[in-house]
Amino acid sequence: MTFQMDEDYVELNVVDIAERHGRFVRKVIWQGRKNAPDRVFAHESYKRDIWIEFKAPNERPRKGQEIEHRKMREAGMAVYVCDRIDDACRILGLPVPPMTPDGRLI
Repeated sequence: MTFQMDEDYVELNVVDIAERHGRFVRKVIWQGRKNAPDRVFAHESYKRDIWIEFKAPNERPRKGQEIEHRKMREAGMAVYVCDRIDDACRILGLPVPPMTPDGRLI
């Protein structure tokens, strides 16, 4: 059986690391709208909340997500798209865990 890294692997591992380091994390679903980023992260050390759309490695946001993310950024929100655990950890100011070159946790 071959390991297939998907969006859930990236997202759930980042959430675990963030919560263990005192970040406030919530899953996001817009009511009556689509294309919300997956998670919002908050911490007293952040200038503003950080919104992250998680993707499987090498995946891109859908067109509707790109439009929503652009509107959020234009409103002054910090929105990122992450397809790797280490990239999300750097954005969130968290220690980067040991990883394989393909992005799996060791």
